[in-house]
Amino acid sequence: MLCWKKTDQAADRSRAAASALSVFLLLALVLLCAQAHASSANIQRAHAEIREGVVYLDVDIKLVLDKEMVDAMRNAIPINLSMISVIESPRDWWLPNEIASDQRRYRLEFHALSKTWLLTDTLEHEARSFSTLDGALHSLERIRAWPVTTAKHLEGRGPLVGRVRMVLDVNKLPLPLRFPALFDSRWSLNSAWFSWTVPTVGAADRGDDL
Repeated sequence: MLCWKKTDQAADRSRAAASALSVFLLLALVLLCAQAHASSANIQRAHAEIREGVVYLDVDIKLVLDKEMVDAMRNAIPINLSMISVIESPRDWWLPNEIASDQRRYRLEFHALSKTWLLTDTLEHEARSFSTLDGALHSLERIRAWPVTTAKHLEGRGPLVGRVRMVLDVNKLPLPLRFPALFDSRWSLNSAWFSWTVPTVGAADRGDDL
């Protein structure tokens, strides 16, 4: 009799362990699928150089857009993105001292009438149209000759550190989408900060007209 009881208990434990493992595997599969379909923005490279007294920054980004985000644009909801650049002076005893900062703002949208994708630099008021979303994303992933500050502004500052990131402007989304965009990975287009080397300013880099 005791032998049967032990056998039943062992079987119960085995079934419980198998059930727990099944739940774990199911959750892992759900998370994997969610990550596979998540949007993302990852900065892969940033390089700065001084030309004619201006510090120009080139940035390469890898963008992945979830189907929900693409569908939203196809339904006349534009996506607004900001590139943020800061130059800081490190301090051992306190937070870094910000020396310069700049932003570039972009709007990506779909024009249903012409079946084209429009990428607009909202600060420069420059717009480019593309026949495919991939073409528009490829252009957005390669930011070139971004004038982030003047060389004269950095002169005599000592060692400096540059950082850049991309963020989704949630406040420009329709109200029903703002809350999901803060927490849903399908709308996760906020990159991590990426550090870049601030070029050293020499006498020839200052520019006579700045």
